[in-house]
Amino acid sequence: MGESIFSLKRQPFKSLYVWLCKADLFLIRIPWWTLRNLLPAWRPRQSWPISWCIKLGATRYIGDLSYIVGGLIDLPTAKTLRAGPGVLGLYVDGVPQYVTDKLKGWADYSGVSPTRIPGYWLHNSGSSLVMGQKPQPATDVSVKREKVLLFFHGGGYVSLSAHPDSPTSLIPRSIIASCSDASINISRSFNLEYRLSTHDPNPRENPFPAALLDALAGYAYLINDVGFDAADIIVVGDSAGGNLALALTRYLVEEDTKLAPPGALLLLSPWADMGHSHKEKPEGSPYANRASDFLTPPVRLPGGGIRADYTILAFTGPQGVEFAGTNPYISPASLYLRDEDVSFKNFPPTFITCGGGELFVDQIRTLARRMKDQMGDKVVYHEADDAIHDYIGFEWQEPQRTTTLVHIARWVASIQEGR
Repeated sequence: MGESIFSLKRQPFKSLYVWLCKADLFLIRIPWWTLRNLLPAWRPRQSWPISWCIKLGATRYIGDLSYIVGGLIDLPTAKTLRAGPGVLGLYVDGVPQYVTDKLKGWADYSGVSPTRIPGYWLHNSGSSLVMGQKPQPATDVSVKREKVLLFFHGGGYVSLSAHPDSPTSLIPRSIIASCSDASINISRSFNLEYRLSTHDPNPRENPFPAALLDALAGYAYLINDVGFDAADIIVVGDSAGGNLALALTRYLVEEDTKLAPPGALLLLSPWADMGHSHKEKPEGSPYANRASDFLTPPVRLPGGGIRADYTILAFTGPQGVEFAGTNPYISPASLYLRDEDVSFKNFPPTFITCGGGELFVDQIRTLARRMKDQMGDKVVYHEADDAIHDYIGFEWQEPQRTTTLVHIARWVASIQEGR
């Protein structure tokens, strides 16, 4: 989480605890997972190789350890820009001039406001670009105008980072590598370090719409400071970052900010329903796929309700969980909303992908259906068989991962040809 729930990372015995956990992982758990998944019929998905079963177990275990001790990797937050060799980081100022009455009302109620935040540039390997360089012009008909990625990382709005050291940086790096050909011309990504939300027992900080205010600042920076046309910006988000990418695009489409919407939207396992509407059916993917994903499945209460987890409580803050489940900025796939209540009019071309084995697959299918019903061929949906949540961020999710990156590159090329 954004801060360790039990705050052990401030304790002197953290290193000992982590060492013991590593010993437990390698000496006990991995041998057990190997035995437990020895036969295909015993595995979460019979199509999975045994290596996937072991790596999924390790991913869950490390995630739980991060929850307790604050993470094995010491990642920065929006509070401080972290420099280092090869790190291209800078601060982006808040943009109150683009905050309309609707967004200001939400922000005032939650006690948040525009502020200065860090962001980090990632360049394609071997690139000669300097940080914040103006867009590269098209030199001839064989070279397209430069596109840029604006990347929002996942982590439930409470963890991980935009910093190049964060595991999530593999996602924009992989997309850039797949789309760096002259016929596509994407050679860099701007990764925004939006504010993370926290909740009890930590101080309650940065609830909705803090991250949306930050996303707006990053988008304005690419247009006003770097000089990109809005049509050349591809907003990318994975998991909670996909939720933020959808919210930013909706805001730019629906509100009169004088900023044009982005040219394209790329959603990777987007969190599209923060309410409970897709958790009410016991046979749904949040329960059916609990063995084939690393996300924590929902907890059903004895009275028939569903417990709101830390991430939702932290992100919604004073607005409340019910507000999140019925607000199209937060839950555009919510079944508590009618299809006609969630407009995608004037949204840009959109590529949506998810794994067939993830907990979110039901809500992502609902999102894709709603968008396709209103946008038609402007929406491409790709579901990778038996893959886990956010599978593009895991190099061992092959061949699904590489296949999807090829599809993304083709999609980017096709929307460029359409202009």
